[in-house]
Amino acid sequence: MHFTWNAAEQLLGIPVSGHTPEGLFTVDVHGPALLTGGGFGLEASILPVLLGAALAAPMLRRARRAGGIAPRPRTRARTAG
Repeated sequence: MHFTWNAAEQLLGIPVSGHTPEGLFTVDVHGPALLTGGGFGLEASILPVLLGAALAAPMLRRARRAGGIAPRPRTRARTAG
C-alpha cells in the first residue's frame, strides 16, 4: 500500500517525502498544511490518516466478528517478596 501511494504521488508530480519528482503532471499545491502536507507532500497531511482509518475499520470489524481478534490474556500481578 505504501509503495502504491508513493508511486501514485510521483506519477502525479506531488512531492514525496519532501522531494518533488518530475511526474506526468506539474502540481502546485495550495492550502493549509493540514490538508496539503506543506513542502513535505501529501503523506504529511491528515488525508492518509483518514484514508487508513477508513480502510482499517471494516477490516478490523470483520476480523473481530470472525474471531480473529481476541482480548489479550490477563497476567497475574507480581507480588513483592
